[in-house]
Amino acid sequence: MIKRVFKAFNLAARTLSSNWRIVAVMLVLYLVMLGATYQFFVTREATIGQLVLSLLLALAAPILFLIIQTMAARYNQGSQRALGLLGGSARDFWKVLVISLPLILIAALAVYLFGKIETTAPATVVREAARAAPPARVATPKPQPVHWQSVAIATIEYLLFCLVLPLAAIHLWIGAARDGLKQTFKRSPRILARAFAPQSVVIYAMGFVIFAVVPYFLIVPKTPVNSAWWLDAGLLVARLLLAVLFSLVGWVVTVGALGERGQVSGAVSIAQPSEGAGHVPAEA
Repeated sequence: MIKRVFKAFNLAARTLSSNWRIVAVMLVLYLVMLGATYQFFVTREATIGQLVLSLLLALAAPILFLIIQTMAARYNQGSQRALGLLGGSARDFWKVLVISLPLILIAALAVYLFGKIETTAPATVVREAARAAPPARVATPKPQPVHWQSVAIATIEYLLFCLVLPLAAIHLWIGAARDGLKQTFKRSPRILARAFAPQSVVIYAMGFVIFAVVPYFLIVPKTPVNSAWWLDAGLLVARLLLAVLFSLVGWVVTVGALGERGQVSGAVSIAQPSEGAGHVPAEA
């Protein structure tokens, strides 16, 4: 399994690196999306012009995100040219949006339910009671017991939003971008079952290190440098650019590797028809 995972990553990375124009187009779109998102949050809604600008930015950022996802799902399909890939993705990005609507509803419902649960969790109740209690004499603090309910809730929350929903979304995006909405909706149970197969989880975990963990350690930690201000500024800009590059390339290669894995699985299932009632397909 590990060999197939590395093979899928290698194929996706080689295909992406062989066409630098596609990488350049994706990078420009990604930077524009980040700029639009930043400008949306810093724009003050005071005048009509600023309200219109905020509305345009609120529309531009998600559209650019969907176009990038469509490009990521298609870049390793045959011989792709940058402008052709961009044009086709700009035309079909709405398919990725439509296939994402059920997952968006699930995410919104989960946020609401987790918010309700957290307000009644034991740890929250204890903290609120401690704030409301009158000050008492200083005493030796007692070790607080572990609230396993809160730990379980936090674990489920992280698994849902960092693993389950992203993996399901990536596979549905790949299906919608390559095969269309009708086929993707028809094959959605099989697609979701393949999304949580061990190979897919390992590929996503490896990609998560590249597009999430590495950028985090590039941006968040502070590097003390006792030197001129221009050198500090240059190091900061270099770290930000590397974080952007790792996050984009890591994500695109991960999506491409999952797409490669799906193509190989589909080819195997077609080439090996069932030979009897006791035969179990490899991806079952």
